[in-house]
Amino acid sequence: MNLTPSQKGSFLAGIGLWVLIWASIWKADDIARAMHVQRWFNSGRCIRWIGRHKSTSLLGTELVNYGTHGLDPLGVSFSLGGTLVNVLFIYLFLPCLEKLLRQRGMTTATLQ
Repeated sequence: MNLTPSQKGSFLAGIGLWVLIWASIWKADDIARAMHVQRWFNSGRCIRWIGRHKSTSLLGTELVNYGTHGLDPLGVSFSLGGTLVNVLFIYLFLPCLEKLLRQRGMTTATLQ
């Protein structure tokens, strides 16, 4: 199989987009405060839900990925980049963060 420069670029673009999406979820409290909607949105609650419903979260992100970018070769490579980021964030980063918070004794900041 030959990967063209367009496919490589599409894969990296998928990684970049989903890193920005996860970063915006992480910083959503600041965004909500700036828009005066912090009463309705809490990033901690959102991240806790993702931590408790890992499979559902991954399926939802994949539905968005493939529903938005389609099944053409560049869309699939874009979605594969997003899939990589989503799997790493949901199944690796969040559990490691929770373990770190528990070790530091931050019981109010745990994800579950």
